Amino acid sequence: MTRRLLAGLVAAGLLAALAPAVPAAAAIPEYATAEAGNPFADGWYADPDIAVYNNTYWVYPTTSKSYAEQTYLDAFSSTDLVTWTKHPNVLTTANVSWASYAVWAPAPIQRNGRYYLYFAANDIQNNSALGGIGVAVADNPAGPYRDALGKPLIGQYYNGAQPIDQDVFIDDDGQAYIYYGGHGHANVARLNADMTSIGTFPDGSTYKEITPSGYVEGPQMFKRNGKYYLMWSEGAWTGPDYSVSYAIANSPTGPFTRLDKVLAQDPAVAKGSGHNSVVNVPGTDTWYIFYHRRPLSETDGNHRQLAYDRMNFNADGTIQRVTMRVKDNFNDANALGWKTFGGSFSAVNGRYEAGSSLGGKALLDTNFGDLTYDADVTVTAGSGDAGLVFRATGAATGTDAYSGYYAGISPAGRVVLGRAANNWTQLGAANLTVAVGTTYHLRVTAVGSSLKVYVDDLATPRISVTDATYASGADGVRVFNAAAAFDNVAVGAPAGPGTNLAQGRPATGSTPCAASEGPEKAVNGSVAGGNSDKFCSSVAGAWLQVDLGATKSISRFEVAHAQAGGESAAYNTRAFTIAVSNDGTTWTQAVGVTNNTAANTTHPVSGVSGRYVRLTAGTPTQGADGAARIYELRVF
Repeated sequence: MTRRLLAGLVAAGLLAALAPAVPAAAAIPEYATAEAGNPFADGWYADPDIAVYNNTYWVYPTTSKSYAEQTYLDAFSSTDLVTWTKHPNVLTTANVSWASYAVWAPAPIQRNGRYYLYFAANDIQNNSALGGIGVAVADNPAGPYRDALGKPLIGQYYNGAQPIDQDVFIDDDGQAYIYYGGHGHANVARLNADMTSIGTFPDGSTYKEITPSGYVEGPQMFKRNGKYYLMWSEGAWTGPDYSVSYAIANSPTGPFTRLDKVLAQDPAVAKGSGHNSVVNVPGTDTWYIFYHRRPLSETDGNHRQLAYDRMNFNADGTIQRVTMRVKDNFNDANALGWKTFGGSFSAVNGRYEAGSSLGGKALLDTNFGDLTYDADVTVTAGSGDAGLVFRATGAATGTDAYSGYYAGISPAGRVVLGRAANNWTQLGAANLTVAVGTTYHLRVTAVGSSLKVYVDDLATPRISVTDATYASGADGVRVFNAAAAFDNVAVGAPAGPGTNLAQGRPATGSTPCAASEGPEKAVNGSVAGGNSDKFCSSVAGAWLQVDLGATKSISRFEVAHAQAGGESAAYNTRAFTIAVSNDGTTWTQAVGVTNNTAANTTHPVSGVSGRYVRLTAGTPTQGADGAARIYELRVF
């Protein structure tokens, strides 16, 4: 990566010449997003840049405060992209004699056994002011970083580019480049091997303008399959039009012709999304885009948070548009992004646990209209109910103190759907055996006035009603006269039941545990037969393959694991992949899961198609049992 291209340097045999040996980063599963929730770090931050140092991912952001308060930089580190450790004050203006305020957009890189951090300071507006882009150095990724020059590395305007928003990239041949520029202009310059001085190009020039169409600020460079990708931010940083676009070139100096927008605000999720970096998990073709975004309810321009999502590529190397996903499995032991209204909530044991109360709720800052909302719900005590709030507005503390809908399950033997408006109107109910301490997968699908509630069985709704009172709002969880735990929360565009392309199709697989537990049982459209209605295989790397009959466009996969069929949760498949193929020979992985505990899993995808779908079990259960159990593989 050289910040992102360490793997490329290893392949080129250059890393040893540039820096001490750096171990490959710990294997990271192919997340669809920050599965433990965005924001992934606490506090107001922006402009994140990411590097991999010694098995650890390091994110260096701008402290998102007023200019006068931007006198320091913090960092966050993680070995798994789930749990993050804060490292405060890795660089402060006390260690940079010429910097006073507006310390922005740190860019990390390692070379010559040292760690470099490039930064902008003082927000200069002309060549008579002191400031620009500086470089600090440290012996440790956590700092303290100290000014390497006693002056800016780039302290003047060249080609109209304000010296801010720098990015540093080392190519496979060892040549380092710095990309930067505000005020609508972007430059690239060479860095000498000392990483603290500007070099020249073969033609004798120093700063080359590379401004693509639409460019505003925040350039980012990475390399993939021999191609150079320049990304940048467009729009106003305080506005909803802030976004990221990109270009591809055959040279690190371009020319860069704008291809498409990659990341933009989603009025259901967040606004002001931009100023990104990317990371490639070393040794893989798994990529993530790190960026900042502003919560929907925030009006202060500096109220920005750190987020990341999966970044996917098309077969021709172009980048698919990034979907900002809303998920939280609470594996990071926090509930960042959730706001509580009454009751007691805490993220512990990989779940979001709520004490018993008369209507305590916790909401995300979302504004979905049409949606599919999935979560695992466990009533842990009490005879009341617990479940999902959606399309909610005007939330306050109180039993029904919000306007919106709620779907819940109760040990009293029912699933219920209702409408709240500082009072309660029941819209539908159904009998359902609910045991205290047992986890149930609850899904709500709302499309216009159509509201459907599913419990475990995601093909047949328990409740289906029509109500057009509320069109959109926030999503969350709630308890009433019960304590509960919530897990694997996911909110997104409507999944609907749709058409299960796999149902009834020819299925093959590894050797089954018994003749009655063959692969056909996983595509029969049912989990109602208990232990006899599953595909079971004890073969290492057990696999299940379905022939859809023709190449199909695929929007999501669903898998019903052991618990969905009535077996112990300990038998739920822990690690598995799902791949697609047009010919049954060449496969492209679409889904990768390494830490599943749920009975039912849903995997939205984009830009995926194929005739054949293959599920491979990496770790068949939560324990030592070697039998993989798949009750249903659904393809939509």
